[in-house]
Order: sequence, then C-alpha cells, then structure tokens
Amino acid sequence: MRKLLTIICAVCYASATWAQAWPTAKPEAKPGTRWWWLGSAVDKANLEWNLSEYARAGIGAVEITPIYGVKGNDRNNIPYLSPQWMQMLQTTQDIAHPLGIQVDMNCGTGWPFGGPHISLDDAACRAIFNDTLINGIHQFTVEVGRTKQKVKRAAPGGEGWVVDHFDRNAVRHYLDRFEQAFATSGVSYPHTFFNDSYEVYKADWTPTLFDEFKKRRGYDLRGKLPELLGKVDDGNQVLADYRETLSDMLLENFTQQWVAWAHQHGVKVRNQAHGSPANLLDLYAAVDIPEIEGFGLSEFGIKGLRTDPGKTRKNDSDVSMLKYASSAAHVMGKPFTSSETFTWLTEHFRTSLSQMKPDLDLMFTCGVNHVYFHGSCYTPKNDAWPGWKFYASVDMSPTNSIWRDAPYLMKYIERCQSFLQLGQPDNDFLVYLPVRDMWHQRDKSNMLLMQFDIHSMAKKAPQFIQSILTIDSLGYDCDYISDRQLAKVRIEDGMLVTEGGTRYKALIIPSGTTIDASLSTQIERLSPYVIKGEKPALMAKYAKAEAMKAKLGLRTIRRRTADGWHYFIANLTPHDMNGDITLAVPFKDAMWFDPLTGNRYQAHIDGNEIELNLRSGQSMILQTFNQPLALQESLPVLADTCAVEEIVALNGPWTLSFIDECPRVSGTFKLDKLKTWETLSDSAAVTMGTGVYTTTFKLSAKQAKQHWQIDLGDVRESARVYINDQFIGCAWAVPFILDCGSALHKGKNTLRIEVTNLPANRIADLDRHDVKWRKFNEINVVDINYKNTTYSNWTPVPSGLNSKVTLINKQ
Repeated sequence: MRKLLTIICAVCYASATWAQAWPTAKPEAKPGTRWWWLGSAVDKANLEWNLSEYARAGIGAVEITPIYGVKGNDRNNIPYLSPQWMQMLQTTQDIAHPLGIQVDMNCGTGWPFGGPHISLDDAACRAIFNDTLINGIHQFTVEVGRTKQKVKRAAPGGEGWVVDHFDRNAVRHYLDRFEQAFATSGVSYPHTFFNDSYEVYKADWTPTLFDEFKKRRGYDLRGKLPELLGKVDDGNQVLADYRETLSDMLLENFTQQWVAWAHQHGVKVRNQAHGSPANLLDLYAAVDIPEIEGFGLSEFGIKGLRTDPGKTRKNDSDVSMLKYASSAAHVMGKPFTSSETFTWLTEHFRTSLSQMKPDLDLMFTCGVNHVYFHGSCYTPKNDAWPGWKFYASVDMSPTNSIWRDAPYLMKYIERCQSFLQLGQPDNDFLVYLPVRDMWHQRDKSNMLLMQFDIHSMAKKAPQFIQSILTIDSLGYDCDYISDRQLAKVRIEDGMLVTEGGTRYKALIIPSGTTIDASLSTQIERLSPYVIKGEKPALMAKYAKAEAMKAKLGLRTIRRRTADGWHYFIANLTPHDMNGDITLAVPFKDAMWFDPLTGNRYQAHIDGNEIELNLRSGQSMILQTFNQPLALQESLPVLADTCAVEEIVALNGPWTLSFIDECPRVSGTFKLDKLKTWETLSDSAAVTMGTGVYTTTFKLSAKQAKQHWQIDLGDVRESARVYINDQFIGCAWAVPFILDCGSALHKGKNTLRIEVTNLPANRIADLDRHDVKWRKFNEINVVDINYKNTTYSNWTPVPSGLNSKVTLINKQ
C-alpha cells in the first residue's frame, strides 16, 4: 500500500511540475492561412520562397484555394487538377513538410463546389411553380429548372456549373474527379480537405425532393403546394417541413458523403456550414474540424486602439454567431474549432496587427482554437510591389509591411492555442437551438429557402441571440445543441453527457421556443436537468457564475484537465482591471501565463480569491491546480496595473532614420520631440518601412535598480524596442507597454525604437502616379463595400510614434 501511495504521489508531483510550464504545442497550435493561388500559376522556386517565408513567420498550415489569374499571365496558368497541377501539389507538400507546414486543399476552386465536369443534370436546381386556374380553382404544379449559377472566382480548369448539393449522385460525380486525379497522378492526399461557406443561391429544389419529403415527413408535398407557397394558412408547417427536408438532404447527401469519401483516403475535413439552408449544428457536427468566420471589425472601445473610421466594416460575427462551430465541436468531442479570420477586418493596406488582436481574442473566448488567416496570396518573389493580391482583405503576406513583426502575432496565437487545445471544454450549459421556430418564419419576400448566413442571423434568430447574450452576461458559458445531438444526451453522475463525452450541468430551453412533441419527449427524459428560459435563480442552482464575466465584463473561456482548470481571459473593455476575483471552480494554487510575452507569474491568492490585473486590451491565461504547487523556480508576481511609483518622461531630443524602407528616405531627422514621419519630407510621406527613433536618458543608481516598464504611447503600427542594444520586446498590440527587464543601468542609457508602418501611404502614392498594380482578372481589388476604387485620395496615414514615451516604475 505504501508503495502504491508513493507512486501516486510521484505521478501527481510530476504532473504538477509539468503543468507549471507552457503546454507542448501541437502542430495545429500554429496559425494557418488560406493560400490563394491566382491562376494556379505557381512554380517550384517561388513555392519554396513563399513557404519558407510563412514558416519563418510562424505559420503552420496553408490551405490551397485556386482562383482567377493575373492579367497577361495566362501562359503560366495551370489548369486545376491537371497532371501539372497535381505535380505542383506534390511539390508543395514536399517543400512544406520539412518546414513543419501542413498542406490543406480546397475541394474546388473559388466557391462553391462545381466545375467543368458538372453537367446541367447535376447542377444546382430551383423550383418553378405554375399556377393554373381550372374551373375557378387554383391548381399548383412544380417543375425543376437549373439556377445556372457558376463557380464564383473560379480558377482555370475550375469553371463551370455549381453542383446540386442535395443530390447524392451529383455529389458523388463531383468527387469522382478528385478520385481520378489522385489515382492517376499518384500524388499524396493533403492533410485536410476544405469547403468554404455555403454560397449556393436560389437552389431551393432537387429532382428527388418529392420522394424524400414523403419518406421523411410522412405525407405527399404535391398535395400541399398551396400551403408551401403561403396561399393557404397552415401556420407555415409545410414550409418548415420542406426546410427540414432540405436540411436532412444537405447533411446526408453532401456533407456526410464528402466526409466519408475523404476519410477513405485518410484525409480530415474542415467545413464552414454557415450560409447553409440547414441546421448548422448538424452540419458542423458531421465534419472533423468545424469552421466559423469573423467578418468585420468589432467596436470594443479599447483604450488606444486605432479604429480608422470609414475604412472598416462592422463585425457581423458576434458572440452568438461565433459559437455555432465550437458548440458542435464541444458537443461531439472534436478537438479543433477553426476560423476564417479577419475577413474584411479593415480596408486594404490599412490593417495593423493591433487591430487583429481584439477580434482574435473574441474568437478564442467563443471556442475557436485553430485560427486560419484570410488570407495569403501566392506571389512571385520578384514581382513588382505590391505583388499578387486577393480582392478582399486581410493581406497576411511577405509583401505587406506588417509582415516584419507578424512573427510576434503568430507566436501569440501559438501560445494561446497551446492552452485552448489542452484538456476538455468546460462550459456550464447546453442551449437548445430552436431551428424549427426559425423554419416556421415566412418573410415578406415569401422566399422558400432559408439560409443561415452570418449577415442575416439577427433577423432570423433575434430571440435566440438575445437568450445567448443574456446567459453570457450572467457569467455563464454555453454550447448549442440540435435535436439530433440532444437525442443522444444521457444523464451520468448528476450531469448531462453528450455523445462526444462532454459534460454539462443542465439544458436551457431558450425563451420563446415552441415545445413540440419531439422536444417535449427530450425534456421529460432529461428532467430535472432542464431550465425553461433564462432564469438566473435556476441557473445559479446548477452552476456558479464567473464573477469576472458577470461583474467586470471580461471575456473568458474555461477548460479543464486532470490537474485543474485553465482560463483564457481578455479585457475587451475600455477600462483597466485591478482587483480580487473569485472563480467558479475550486483550486489550491494558480499561475498566470502571458501569451504576449511567454512570461509566467505566480498568482497572488488570498483565501478563495485571486488578484487580477488586466489593462484595457490585454489578455492572460490563468491556470489553476487541484494541489499546491512545488515551484521549481522563482517567478514574479503579476504587476498591479494601478501601482505606479514613478514616471519618467523621455523627452528627447530624438533622431529618426530609416531601414528597409521603400521608397528610400534620405538622411537623418533631428526631432526636439516625438512626431510621426509622414509630415517630415515628401519621401517620408509615401514610404513603407521601418523608422528608427533613438534617444538617450539618465537614471540614478537607485532608479536603475527598480522595476521599469516602457510605455510607447500611440504606436503606428508596431515597434521593436532595444535598450542599451538589448532587445526587450516587440510592442504590436495595445497597450504598447513592454517590461524593461535588466536592460537599464545607472547613468546614460540608449533607447532605440524600430517602428514599422502600414503600406497605406505607399499604395496611395502608386495610385496618384497611375501605376497599374491592379492587374488581376475578374473582380480585381475592391474596397470594403465591394466597389472599384482608387486610393489616390487617401490622406497620409500617421506613421511612427504618435505621442509620448515614458518609463513607468512598477516597484
């Protein structure tokens, strides 16, 4: 018995010791990127350059999506899935794998799925209703036409009709082309196949719909066409049944068939379900990696965050929308939830790393743990700047000036995702998705098809959205569940356990949900672990609210391991936070992890409270432990954001010179006080690159021994800081504050700040000089409103240091 206890203690000690360090990052912890292949006009040398740049920056996966080509470059285009194209795919994999980059592949070009081998018989369908008056009575019949929608932004060799996603045989025929291409070429299958958001428009029918409807719903739709069309009032029941039938067919005939085919070849499937005329949760649940999308810039009001009015668009992906994919992943026990990240975050050439972080943090708190950028464009190394570009932003590529400091963003993502992929989800409640209530809605346009796209969810599900936001505001977290998934939930040890083994404290039926016979059966079966409506008293009976969410308005997500729990916490408010917090879970010890720097800190614990210090815009990871820690090293305590002993203003004078700039800026500028450089000379007004600010300052012996941070103020847009030639860090996100460490000394100190700006001023100058850099087929490059535009009228964007630099004594 003593020997057994010794072994148990040793295991616990080893586990606790391991848990004190950053988790070992899986390959998927690194961010991925959608890799646009314009015309698939790729070659080995430039594949090597592009991939090596991605690897150097910290990207861990590329998703190949071929699209339209470059004007005048047709001779170099490679037809999609041709022998030459397949060879380029193999070459890509051969180059990428030694670099630690996974290769994913879109199962099509552009979007949605379709192509030259899709005949009209296999193309997307629409219903054509005929109303004939016979003896004064309206007689309705239906015939099937084809939408004749073609693949959007198709690459050479990918042009053609969009496939009928509801038709099993049409989908099988679509996949046969890929089967043949891989079989005849002998090329290795990619790591993952991908499908973009469902953008099949007006496809509201399929030839087998009548038969499938009768089989699934138990009555003949042919006799219910007046009800379907709203000519006879039946409470829209036939309309809802029609929509549910399409949902079933899309799930079974497209999604499940595609997944099964991919799995036969050892390939995982990553899928965006949003936009589909189906229950999104069921579609997401059917794939290996559900993927949501962030679209636009959120207005958080974070202190010091540049907003760029008029050059951004509102983020339509709020908390309620972002949780669909992660809910399915959590409920089904799938380890990854990915995201198409930063779609149209801002206007082209104006996106900073600092603008990316808050919306990234929002995604993390909603369950995303496998980020993909939107996106990176393959470009030849020697192509004239700005190189090849995709028509929509954000541009995460080596030709963008923000690429210089992008590795720090990539490392931040990797550190965050190493924790967010660790352990199991630990949300409090399941929330029933009342999709049938949504299917019963008939709008003024009398559209039969209901597509659950990001931009219209506020109209289709306002009450559900309000329920989710209410639950969130009360300090709880939740995952959505569909009827299919709910039927497999069981009660075990006083908790609800899903098919994927994830545990929840209760099921919430949102206010306004129609409880039909099927749902009533599930409620009765799972009673008493059911809450009808968003009732705070009942929720508190089952789960403890997180005070940092309910009282402070912080964004957070919690996961659990055998050692305890860990939280990702983001302060997306305008306020700095300092104070003690209680947690909803028990703990004996805790540590703070800073994903921005990689630093670790002891948590200051007082009874059952932990001291929290988060500036506006800052994020941290808190790990708790079931047992007291035996720390193997001395760690600092997280600094109090309010405890400032002394501030030293670094007033200069300053010198400013340039490196890696284009066009070249001659000479060195002497500055009495800090200012941005676009006003200093004609060349500085249009340059893209890095300005180096240098100054000196003195500290007393007493000051040199103290703990200092440097506050760079308003940075346009990211800054590497050196003190006495010692690199202390890169400030790329608000607050632009770095720890000086041990770099300071008594007497004279030298400060060097290397600030990198945006490409905005340079691209505007090209437009003013009528340089023809927009050289891409089809849509070319448009603005955030999808309009053709010029940037020649842009006023110069501030570049460099835009306020004051100070030293802050945090002793």
